[in-house]
Amino acid sequence: MKRLIWAALVAAGTIVPIQAQPPVPAPAPKAVELAMEDQFGRKADLTDLRGNVVLLVFGDRKGTDVCRTLGEQLHLCWHPTAKGQPPAKAQTAPVVPLEGLKPGQVAPNVIVVPVACCGKPPPAVRATITRQIAKGSPDVVVWLDFAESMKGLFGLTPSETNVALIDTTGRARMKLNGVIDQPTMDKLVKAVQDVRAEAVK
Repeated sequence: MKRLIWAALVAAGTIVPIQAQPPVPAPAPKAVELAMEDQFGRKADLTDLRGNVVLLVFGDRKGTDVCRTLGEQLHLCWHPTAKGQPPAKAQTAPVVPLEGLKPGQVAPNVIVVPVACCGKPPPAVRATITRQIAKGSPDVVVWLDFAESMKGLFGLTPSETNVALIDTTGRARMKLNGVIDQPTMDKLVKAVQDVRAEAVK
């Protein structure tokens, strides 16, 4: 009886059956907005690196040495001919190609960007930090984070390495905080290669 009453109400338009709705796709991640200055007072903007795969290697003052070592290792992963070269020349080493490219296709470069997370010091201290970094790194550009932007965007493990992988469209695809062991390094390298391959499909 209940089924007959339900069918009659539906037929009369009194009750409208609920229609299954297609799932709403999740919104695509937005490009990361990140701008600061380097140690020479020049504007450093992530949008200027679009078309490249970017690895932001960042840490606080106590993490400077481990971040520098990791940054050099990552640069050599995709620019092996940079090994043993002076810093300025090492930065111009060609990127390793991708397999299976069609004629005319160019593999995206992989740019490692060191970012010094400097906190929010007063102007006088900020100027001193900038001079010190410029003196210590005259050939390799270092972005200076005086707004704690990296911590807000990607998290920050003090005294350790932190890495953010940005694809060719400026979207964040992976972040790593803390000690990077070999399995984690392998995972990062694979992720970079996947992002490079994806960019030329």
